[in-house]
Amino acid sequence: MISSKVIEYLSPLFEIITKSKGKTIGQIKDELNIERNKMVKGASGLIVENLLGIENNNRDEADIPEIGCEIKILPLQKNRDGGIKAKEPTAIQMINYMEVAKETWETAKLRGKIALTFWVVYLAKENGHSLNQNDYKIVDYFLDHPNDIQNGIFKKDWEEIQKYIKAGRADQLSCSMGEYLEPKTKGANNQDTTDAPNGKGGTLKARRRAFYYKKNYTNTAIIPNLDLSSIQQND
Repeated sequence: MISSKVIEYLSPLFEIITKSKGKTIGQIKDELNIERNKMVKGASGLIVENLLGIENNNRDEADIPEIGCEIKILPLQKNRDGGIKAKEPTAIQMINYMEVAKETWETAKLRGKIALTFWVVYLAKENGHSLNQNDYKIVDYFLDHPNDIQNGIFKKDWEEIQKYIKAGRADQLSCSMGEYLEPKTKGANNQDTTDAPNGKGGTLKARRRAFYYKKNYTNTAIIPNLDLSSIQQND
């Protein structure tokens, strides 16, 4: 259950996104005095963080450490049949193979990263065509706190990934694994590797990966809780 303290703390952010519903990233750039022609991968997320007044954070601590809340940006795609789904998996944090091998689910850093998440959602793809970044449209927000059943699935997925890592099979991890979590590659190329246990007390090199929310999670746990009327009105 989400506490009243958390709701009170986040209320100003809820208000900002509510007022921004229907606006494009380009319009928000104008309001923030950011050049429209700067198109950078991940820039829409940084712009939303600027809008919310949140400092970009690549550290282990939460984006809003005072309440242990992460901020995630979820791009949607609207299909030709009117169906609305997550456009892609969502990164959570890099996998440190050596650390994960020593953790238990109860001590796993990942648990803190998924415990409370403020999702800001925008439309990024429509009728099979990706929109220009400036035309991404803010749709809604959702504050997510996984329930016991969902946490049980996260735990099962995490333990399966950890099992591979501890056995020296980090290089055999696959995005097809898991129901809610996937260990997706996240590096410059195939040569971008890091240390992982070899299962025999030593180390081996494995491709860098990160924990990602699978689209199955965002499609079933986030999107059904959104007000999608602003992008359904033309159906």
